Amino acid sequence: MAELHGYRPGQVPPHTAPVLALGISERVGSNWLSDSLRSVMPQHNEPFRQQLGREHPLSPRTRNPVGLEDAGLDGLGWHHLACAISDLYGQPRHLVKETNLFFATDTVLGLLPHSPTLVLTRAPVGIASSFARGRLWERWQYGERYAQVAATARRPRWRDMFAPLLPQDEPEEPVALGRLIAVNALLLARGLARGDRPCAVISYEQHVTDRAATLDRLVRHLEIQLPHSERARPAGVPDARASTDATFATDVHKTDLVAELDLRTAELLSHHTAATLALAEQVLDTQVTTVAAEWLAGDDLYEVREPVARCRPRPRTPSPVQRAPKPAYCPGSRVSWRNLLVTNAEMADLLSMLHAAGAPNSHLGTNLLVCPMPHERGGRLLFDTARRRWGVSPGYESHPAYWVTWVGAAVMAAWSGARLPTRAEALEATAGARARNCDYAVGDVSPVADPGCGPDQVHHLVGNLQIWCGDGPEQPVTEPVQRYMFGAAWNTPGTGEAIGAVRSRYLLGSSRGVGVRLVRDPQTTPASGLGAWELAHRLNQWIDDLHGPARPLGEPDRYLISSLTGS
Repeated sequence: MAELHGYRPGQVPPHTAPVLALGISERVGSNWLSDSLRSVMPQHNEPFRQQLGREHPLSPRTRNPVGLEDAGLDGLGWHHLACAISDLYGQPRHLVKETNLFFATDTVLGLLPHSPTLVLTRAPVGIASSFARGRLWERWQYGERYAQVAATARRPRWRDMFAPLLPQDEPEEPVALGRLIAVNALLLARGLARGDRPCAVISYEQHVTDRAATLDRLVRHLEIQLPHSERARPAGVPDARASTDATFATDVHKTDLVAELDLRTAELLSHHTAATLALAEQVLDTQVTTVAAEWLAGDDLYEVREPVARCRPRPRTPSPVQRAPKPAYCPGSRVSWRNLLVTNAEMADLLSMLHAAGAPNSHLGTNLLVCPMPHERGGRLLFDTARRRWGVSPGYESHPAYWVTWVGAAVMAAWSGARLPTRAEALEATAGARARNCDYAVGDVSPVADPGCGPDQVHHLVGNLQIWCGDGPEQPVTEPVQRYMFGAAWNTPGTGEAIGAVRSRYLLGSSRGVGVRLVRDPQTTPASGLGAWELAHRLNQWIDDLHGPARPLGEPDRYLISSLTGS
């Protein structure tokens, strides 16, 4: 494996390597696994599929995935990858979840050579039922996904083995889904067969029918201890989000195995999954096809029922429009806190101005300020290539911005004549505060205006989103700089222990649970704000410097922080 500017994954102590949770498909219970382990393992949700843009040579979404040696990464792309991989290592061990790698599987396994692996499986009819209930094939554009994977299967490296398994015949949904599930399972079985890393299989069907036993297997395999509250979580709770899309929520637990599919769909799916495995036996090792077939067994465990006519839940729509107070700063004991989290509309304005000033967000698939996601995947900030401007999903202008990197948060602060709070300041300001909108209570962020607060109060002081801090843990210059995240989000626990937990990420990391809160002190005022042109110049200077001689990872990070904050 090529060295990443002084960082070589194979030389990192193996006991700090993250646990890889790799799914044979999406909808295999990976969100349940993440939330069950969240209290004892820092989480990384699909960093390769989500954090790398389609143009990135290592992205699972590119039509021509390559290995690290052939990626041609340099400058920002190389620095980002080294920092991102470093961010996955630590004690306690981190959990990295990826359920949709396809032909990027070998690359990810190669980048994390010492990672023990959890293989998340589910019978194809169960996956198809979940897709049908959430209309995920259409919403998540799986027709395009099939076309992309089928095109990749025809690349020279793969075509002898996988092109026959993915005909470009514009198949109907159950046919295409069965083929995709089988091919992803085969690629995963093939990749894992080449090494001797510890591996455990976590079956969706087992965790539904005997959740306690599945958790016991997990804790023994990972050598961890879960709090009693995690083990004792109830088997089912009323769904308080009847009017929202709970696709990503994990607080409603099933206790039986039912596939809501019409008989023809179920038969088509099972037939083409089996047919794909049969074709694979002619071109792949028997060990690979046997393992994949074992992972895909279990259709017979489900009761297949005709879909029940029900009121289709509305998409994850914004809350009713309410008049939001104007952004203002509320005096505190040491600093003044902005009353509102930074909104999507504010972030879109800044991104558009930076783009016009010559600082685009994405550089060959490496994202600098925000991680743009499709709306149906939870993205709200969207770049209009025709207008060369950033926009917001209609109705979400007053919702807080997430998928923002620390760099994006720091740029917003510099542009606003403000700064990010330190972790100590956040702890002091939130002492005794109760989290609002946390632990999937709503199923997504709510607008920045909290109905229970006035204009001179801090709305969502805790809850809705975690926030980036202006400081981070002390690290040697050889390591990437990290910055703290603080608080609770719509998709994290809101207990006092969870709010105050110490967590940090690298400067270009982002997630759907972290946003931006600004503070001011005597040194940061509207007069201290920097214009978009100046900020673009500073960002581009940093990116240009990354093309220079190799330096310790932390050195360019420290330069960027100084450039944006003056510290």
